[in-house]
Amino acid sequence: MNDFLWSSGHLGWGTFALAVFTGLWWLLSDLYWRLQGVRIGRLLVTLTAGWVIGVGLILLGFYIGSR
Repeated sequence: MNDFLWSSGHLGWGTFALAVFTGLWWLLSDLYWRLQGVRIGRLLVTLTAGWVIGVGLILLGFYIGSR
């Protein structure tokens, strides 16, 4: 798991993948919120659940890939 966070003196690909995923998730969620008329509470719950699932899949992918 050390290669996930730090590898050869720089940030690992796992950290980079999480940062890119989080940034894209934020941008797409903002776009959806601006284009659709939804309640903020419902949107936040949905977005949080989606983000947690996405992060879990990234972690799972790197865990399986490192074996």
